Amino acid sequence: MELSFVTYNIHKGIGTDRRYRIERIIEILRSVNADVYALQEVDQHVPRSRNHDIAALLSEELGMHYVLGLNVKLKKGAYGNAILSRFPIVDSRNINLTWGIKKRRGCLAARINVPRLGEIAVLNYHLGLAAFERMWQIKKLIESHTFSDMRQVPLVLLGDSNDRKMKLNPVLDEAGFPDTCEHNRGFNSFPSYAPLFRLDKIYASKHWQVSDHKVIRNQTTRVASDHLPVFSQLII
Repeated sequence: MELSFVTYNIHKGIGTDRRYRIERIIEILRSVNADVYALQEVDQHVPRSRNHDIAALLSEELGMHYVLGLNVKLKKGAYGNAILSRFPIVDSRNINLTWGIKKRRGCLAARINVPRLGEIAVLNYHLGLAAFERMWQIKKLIESHTFSDMRQVPLVLLGDSNDRKMKLNPVLDEAGFPDTCEHNRGFNSFPSYAPLFRLDKIYASKHWQVSDHKVIRNQTTRVASDHLPVFSQLII
């Protein structure tokens, strides 16, 4: 059985042209047609994004189940991570990964019931900007009760790592979650208009085999966000 996963920092639906155009994000997600999307920087009732509940809007437009984990509260509204799934989401938890006085960060964890397969787990993270912060966050995540519970089923860990120098890969590989991208060259995802860094990454437990991994780069994705969406097709 094959399942497809996408991680995409949608930058609140605001493109590199500084315009809020959620219809571009909808077009991209619809064209990719993945089974599961892990989205970061998803606004809920924020003026800059027309007070939209973006996760609910995307869910309705795509006909998918969704959960939202809000991390950053603003004067009006908030934003965080969202998971959209073709299949029913049976449980979700938002893991707090905030380090000290740094910006609030989190990982949204969900159990998804896939027909003929059973439950899988999807963990959608958005890590910090400092190297020490990211290392602390990934270790906290691995040691969390939620992670321990969910690693008993096929698990995919994906999101915006902010890890430019691949420091987290050895930690996750040792924990049994190798990167679905075997080669760094040609897979950069940030910034979208001229990608220099591979920040958006997908890791999968050893239940899975990778059949495809690619960065979705076209005229629309170059402008719709400051990140490019990253896609992995996994076999189980």
